[in-house]
Amino acid sequence: MKLVKLFDAQRKLDEHITRKKGLEGQDLFAKKILALLVELGELANEWRGFKFWSNNQEPRTRHVEPDIEHFDKTREARWKESNPLLEEYVDCLHFILSIGLELGIDEVADELEFKKHYFLSSNTTLSCFIGLNYDIANLYYQRDDEDNVYLYESIFSEVISLGEMLGFTWEQVEEAYFQKNAVNHERQTNGY
Repeated sequence: MKLVKLFDAQRKLDEHITRKKGLEGQDLFAKKILALLVELGELANEWRGFKFWSNNQEPRTRHVEPDIEHFDKTREARWKESNPLLEEYVDCLHFILSIGLELGIDEVADELEFKKHYFLSSNTTLSCFIGLNYDIANLYYQRDDEDNVYLYESIFSEVISLGEMLGFTWEQVEEAYFQKNAVNHERQTNGY
């Protein structure tokens, strides 16, 4: 797992957004924390495993829709397929990397040992989601503490563990991350 290239890609995206939106000098930490919590909720929504009231608790891993862009160019019908669960997971990864940049974690990314980090409560996907929400909120309140590197490392490890629980390989995650990163750059260029 090469985190340095992910941090580098995220830094470039963050700089692009900051420049494009005129956010230079603004403290975006709290907004990034909330964005990560929201994306984690969207990921849980695609996972569906907590929806005890629904007959459909299977993760949403396949979505098919018309490829309008291709049709507009060729007048030939084509379909686009996506994995909503993986897309939401990668959105979480974008924000966890961005938060790491805010904390200066990227400077020691080579040295950090991101391992499976199962906390006592995180032996199920459900408890992993709950534990992550708790730890991310704690990171907000402990931003300036000396232990924030350890807490960040724990959160990142738990995010990696969650991805494995959801059935993703690191290769799938990395590929999807770079695809979404390119989309995010394009969105900024086109006035998103």
